[in-house]
Amino acid sequence: MNGRRCLATQRKPRSRLHRTGSKRSCSMANEWAPIKLQWPVQATQWMDQMADARELIQSEMVITGQRVSTLADIAKTSPGLIAGAAKSAISAGRDALVAQFENVPSCIVVTPFQHGVGQGSGGHQRFLSAPNLLQLLADKLTDTTDAVRPQGQQSALVLIFLATRLDQLAATLGRFNVVLPMPDLVRAERRAEHLAKLEVEKWVMPIAGQMPLWSQLPLQRCPITKLASQSMAGQLAVLEGYAADSSPMADLADLQARKKAQVQEREQQLADLKAQFTNSADDVSIQSRMLGPGDVGQLRRELLEGEAPGHEWPLCAGALLVGSAESLSFVQELVGL
Repeated sequence: MNGRRCLATQRKPRSRLHRTGSKRSCSMANEWAPIKLQWPVQATQWMDQMADARELIQSEMVITGQRVSTLADIAKTSPGLIAGAAKSAISAGRDALVAQFENVPSCIVVTPFQHGVGQGSGGHQRFLSAPNLLQLLADKLTDTTDAVRPQGQQSALVLIFLATRLDQLAATLGRFNVVLPMPDLVRAERRAEHLAKLEVEKWVMPIAGQMPLWSQLPLQRCPITKLASQSMAGQLAVLEGYAADSSPMADLADLQARKKAQVQEREQQLADLKAQFTNSADDVSIQSRMLGPGDVGQLRRELLEGEAPGHEWPLCAGALLVGSAESLSFVQELVGL
């Protein structure tokens, strides 16, 4: 009995040491350890695989340069008859574009969101009725503090955008800005749209997830992958060019097909733009009127005369274009006057 007890007491420490040793070896495999930055050899093996292709490309480029130099005195170009025939059309088209963009009228835009223009309290609730809008436009014709105001005998075209709500004003300005965007009208459209959205969403409580949020690892920002991709991009492009193995005739045919498709695309874009104006209905929320010819005083009196939209339109914007009859012809035809 005493011998067995002695053996038992002697074996227990060994089993404990064995169990604690296994736990220690398992825990050491998952312990925290300092990092050691090193080049990812396995992940960048594809760079070494392209060495043979790069050497082949360099030798082929040398041979290609020699062949091109031998053809310098042999190859000749023949532009054909289209170059001479197109010169007159090109000259006429460029002259028409220059004349169209050089002779432009003066323009002023009034919106309820401009400083000191709209009525109301606060920065959000701004109003400008149609009669007050016309009065402001008329006053700008005789504003002596404006050094660039129109002078002399001129014609004028006035546009007013009528609305009763912010979303209606944004929609009305949006339809016009698609065709003839003016910076002040574009800003007014965006502000009216955002204010209308604010009126709807200001009572909605946002629900945000618990921070931080999951996202993808930005591996492309690593200097290793970034510099490697930059250095290999040109080589990959050259490899793709040689892999295509196309003949000069096939390249010319492909170029001709691309030019033809490009011309058809431009013609289709112009046709789609013209189709937007086909069978268009009258937009009662946008009113236009021609004034003059006359000096600024006569234009001001004519603007305030006659029947005009009243105070039933509390949210309005307007634009006044002043210039010669020729400069106003484009916008006049555009709005259907």
